[in-house]
Amino acid sequence: MSLLKELEVKRPPMEAKIARELFKFIRNLLVHFPLFSSWDEVWLNKNLLTWSKDGGRILNFLNAYQQYGEIKYRFWESKKQKMTYIAINLSFKFGEKSKIFLKDIISEKEGVKFSYILMKQILDTQVYEIKALK
Repeated sequence: MSLLKELEVKRPPMEAKIARELFKFIRNLLVHFPLFSSWDEVWLNKNLLTWSKDGGRILNFLNAYQQYGEIKYRFWESKKQKMTYIAINLSFKFGEKSKIFLKDIISEKEGVKFSYILMKQILDTQVYEIKALK
């Protein structure tokens, strides 16, 4: 069972869905808009997202999850023997001219940690054994 499917079964229902969509949102935002030199500078608005076509994953995420408020995720870090808490702020108004900053949705530190934890957990479910080369 994949990590995201497992999250859907074992965690609150919207948590896995939003985690999957948030991960894709961050990825798509950084890949499709390489205009910014730092996380804190990344912003978007409806005009920017619809300049060449309507729709897309980034726009769909913003339309679907605006006004959800703050969502907190927790991940167990076994090496540190502690829970890591990550806050995601989805209480924004998305319009034609209003700028939404990525840092206001999730901080750089938490965004990178969130992405790292999800990718590591997914990789851990895919790699069965690592043998040292002699």
